[in-house]
Amino acid sequence: MAARPRYDWFQSDTEVVLAILKRGVPLDNCHVNLTADNNLTVKQSDDVLFEGKLYSDVKREDLTVTCTPAKIEVRLPKAARYERWNSLLSDGQGGSVCAPITPLYPIPATTSTTSVKKNWDAIEKQAIKDEEDEKLEGDAAVNKMFRKIYDDANDDVRRAMMKSYSESNGTVLSTNWAEISKKKTETQPPASMEFKKYEK
Repeated sequence: MAARPRYDWFQSDTEVVLAILKRGVPLDNCHVNLTADNNLTVKQSDDVLFEGKLYSDVKREDLTVTCTPAKIEVRLPKAARYERWNSLLSDGQGGSVCAPITPLYPIPATTSTTSVKKNWDAIEKQAIKDEEDEKLEGDAAVNKMFRKIYDDANDDVRRAMMKSYSESNGTVLSTNWAEISKKKTETQPPASMEFKKYEK
């Protein structure tokens, strides 16, 4: 009889994962049996690859098996979530893991969407008030002023602002649609500067 392959295992709060280090086992040739008293047997045809009584209860109906080129992986969902297993097997075989870990945050017994209510209207009002009270300087203050003018304006004023700004290459910003709609807005550089077209 050949020696049984090595195996490894690890756990999370909700499951235990057994990895049997056996190469090239096809899924249809891998048979897993878990009895009601937690005896787990993994076979390849008639060869027993793993056998033992598990440390604690698992959800038998949710067990999953995956075969990769390097290993067989058996996922065993814990019957008791957040329970820490000290070893894989009930007789202490399968190595031990570190001491139980206490969660950083308390785990709520039940979660309810009605238990915590937020007044979103009050939060929105506070955010708007904070934004209005914010003291800006330089370009940020100018941009805020133009944004406020644009946001509070009607469609004609917005159209005038967009047309004048884009046609003048960012040198003119007008809110008078009656004037701007009639002609192309020419570039007007600041005093003591001149406009030059980019040449390729």
